[in-house]
Amino acid sequence: MIVLDKIYYKPVGKIVGQRENKIEKDSASIEHMIADVENKTKNIEDVLTKARKDSMKLKENLIKKNEEKIEILISEEKENSRKIFKENMKKLDEEIAYAEKKLEIEIDKFSNEIKEKFL
Repeated sequence: MIVLDKIYYKPVGKIVGQRENKIEKDSASIEHMIADVENKTKNIEDVLTKARKDSMKLKENLIKKNEEKIEILISEEKENSRKIFKENMKKLDEEIAYAEKKLEIEIDKFSNEIKEKFL
């Protein structure tokens, strides 16, 4: 028994103990790595969530700015259209007045010709 203990049991027990220690160390290392991966994954998810929120805010701000610019452009174009309309109406009134004066002159001439023919 003593010889078997020294030759077989103690070396085998030592090897088994070393393997169990290595397995425990490896298991602890794996658990540490898993925890580290989970922490990094959570950090990445947090960064992505923040980036999404920031991009949505940026998008909303850009949309608001563009809407304001569009409203400004629309109001400017409305004002330009009003000015053009007023100018065209003024020109049309002037042309009508000119045509009326010309027509009065023509009517006077025509009426004088008619008077001369009948008298």
